[in-house]
Amino acid sequence: YVLLRAARASPWRQQQLSSVSQTSWRLLSTEDDSDQRHGHYTPVTKQLWQDRIAAATKRSSDQPIQDLNSKPPEVTQIVYPFTADKSFKELYRNPWNFIRIGNILEDLDSLAGNIAFQHCCRPGHPPPLLVTASVDDIALHSPISIEADVAVRGQVVWTGTSALDIRMELWQQPQQQPSLVALFSFVHLDPATKRPAPVVQLTPVSPQDKEIAAQRQALADERRRARQAQAASGGQMLVTAAARKWTSPLLAEARLMSDLPALAPSDAVLMPSTVLQNTFITQPQQQNMHGRVFGGFLMRRAYELAFATTYTFAGARPAFVMVDEVSFKKPVDVGDLLRFKSTVLHTQRTGPAGGLLYVEVEASVAKPERLSVSSTNTFLFVFSVAGLPQPLR
Repeated sequence: YVLLRAARASPWRQQQLSSVSQTSWRLLSTEDDSDQRHGHYTPVTKQLWQDRIAAATKRSSDQPIQDLNSKPPEVTQIVYPFTADKSFKELYRNPWNFIRIGNILEDLDSLAGNIAFQHCCRPGHPPPLLVTASVDDIALHSPISIEADVAVRGQVVWTGTSALDIRMELWQQPQQQPSLVALFSFVHLDPATKRPAPVVQLTPVSPQDKEIAAQRQALADERRRARQAQAASGGQMLVTAAARKWTSPLLAEARLMSDLPALAPSDAVLMPSTVLQNTFITQPQQQNMHGRVFGGFLMRRAYELAFATTYTFAGARPAFVMVDEVSFKKPVDVGDLLRFKSTVLHTQRTGPAGGLLYVEVEASVAKPERLSVSSTNTFLFVFSVAGLPQPLR
């Protein structure tokens, strides 16, 4: 079962969790669809898509046209009933009896899409077309237990000209703070031209809503200045002085390992030797509501490869820390030859037997007939390891 509710309020306080969960819910049962719990996607993602299709059908019916210029935040919440539904719980359990993070990432993308859709809908107008532009951050602040129910709540926190940001928080009793916080960015497209189109503006209500919106606006302004500076430099990537200072010793050490391997430090590893990759044909069962390959599926597959890369590099089972950044550069179509390539970019020792690993996964589509390969997505994950028999390399 999936429980969904929308309310015009700000959700970012723990004391609201119990009161919200006791209000009038709309129950979306999976019992009416015998195939709901089977197939490639999670039951939560399937139900979210069904809910979005129903909303699109309802809104595209005979309704008076209303041109809404702005909306207040609208909170959406879903609940994972792990304690009441054993078969549902089994779909989210990993081999070590913890929650399967990859499935949660998939659901977050679906939920963010629903929230963006709800915000951009206007009575009497065609359903909005939205695409995931990037994932700024998905940070795990405390472990998520599969032995207790989980509530995920989200809302639009910022709007630009054609872009909007969705913030989601995952809560689990008895935690006093969210166990996970995620921030997704979407772009609103014109259904006919597929070009960026104006989005319904957000009207922040509470002081916290206004503070988050101001932070996101400042970040958007900073990124715009960075793009302008890059364009002024002829499209070259600008490297800050701090970044050069940090990378110069690493590059010097890498050159030593390449040119004089017998004299290089024994605790260092060249990045190419950490690579794992897999290649496959994308299938119709992996498409989203618009016929492209689902971004949540890509994120889950990238996470699982990054996890395996970390495991083989460190020699101990890693723990997820965060998704540092995800960029969606180009869409992936059904039938594409898709390659995931995972590389350990950096390690950081946090003690004699543990540390952090930063892993990048690049997704690319190969067109053998055209002799071309193009990058479609970049994912950056952070994992932690502990209990190593030797210091992390």
